[in-house]
Amino acid sequence: SLFITTLLVFILYKLMWFDVHQTILLTLCSFVSSMMTMAIAIFFSVPTIHKIERLNDRTDQIAKGNYKVEDLNIQSPKELKELSDAFNQMTIRIDNQMNQIKAEQDEKLYMVQNLAHDLKTPLASIKSYSEGLNDGMIYTELAKQDAYQVLIRQADRLNQMFDDLTDVMSVNNKRSDTRINIDQLLMPILESYQQCLKKDKRQLEVNIPLNIKPFYQDKIALERIVTNFIDNALKFSDADKVVTITVFEDERNMLGISVKDGGIGIKEVHLRYIFDRTYRVDNSRNKETGGSGLGLYIASTLAKQIGGEISVDSTFGEGTTMTVYFPRN
Repeated sequence: SLFITTLLVFILYKLMWFDVHQTILLTLCSFVSSMMTMAIAIFFSVPTIHKIERLNDRTDQIAKGNYKVEDLNIQSPKELKELSDAFNQMTIRIDNQMNQIKAEQDEKLYMVQNLAHDLKTPLASIKSYSEGLNDGMIYTELAKQDAYQVLIRQADRLNQMFDDLTDVMSVNNKRSDTRINIDQLLMPILESYQQCLKKDKRQLEVNIPLNIKPFYQDKIALERIVTNFIDNALKFSDADKVVTITVFEDERNMLGISVKDGGIGIKEVHLRYIFDRTYRVDNSRNKETGGSGLGLYIASTLAKQIGGEISVDSTFGEGTTMTVYFPRN
């Protein structure tokens, strides 16, 4: 712009519009004006450039995987302030999401490691008894029958572990609600336990009010929750203890199904953690009963999916009552 102004003044001078003094004065004024404009532009643009460079530096850090970058504190101009605020919010969300992903990956790795470790015991037992039968080391009829029972139990234990792992992978698959009668929900579940109840001479008591009307819910989810409760009640209580199943309505007009046992109970220190995916009350207890420690996590997740919740009331040495509450949709 300075060159153009000077050229224009020079042309006008040649055309005799200005004399020499006027031409010099106009040229000086033009030069000073251009310098002032340039100085003002530099004064305002340089800080903005620095702010953009800071934003670019933070972007490069995030691109390299460093999500814990220092917040940008840009107050002006308005457009850059809005951009920096949005950038700060984005980095916070990305950092939270990455932490959540890492935590989930760590949980899954821990869970798989636990399952892999647990698989060794039943596999070693199956291998040992199979070799004993094959080599003739187990030869009496009574010893053979005992060996067969051990093989069956260990195979069932392996099957339960794989079922639990499958349930964990599919637990977030939401199903449609179906019309349910409470007796039609519980009867198939109870029938599946008839054989083991007769074999172990166990008693199962069921209390269902007559005024429970049909309702709509996720039947498969409820079956899995109640089955888990009954499994735990039978596993962790003696054969002479009665397991009681009770259906009721609470003051919120929600249905509840509780399973009460007179078993070993759970220590208070463990109660707040029993629904965590990777938490185990007692590793040795899971080894004895064939559990993977995932059952209550699965039950709790399913209960939340159907809009319900699970409560636990337990006294160590006296027994446990597990209850699922759910809405009648």
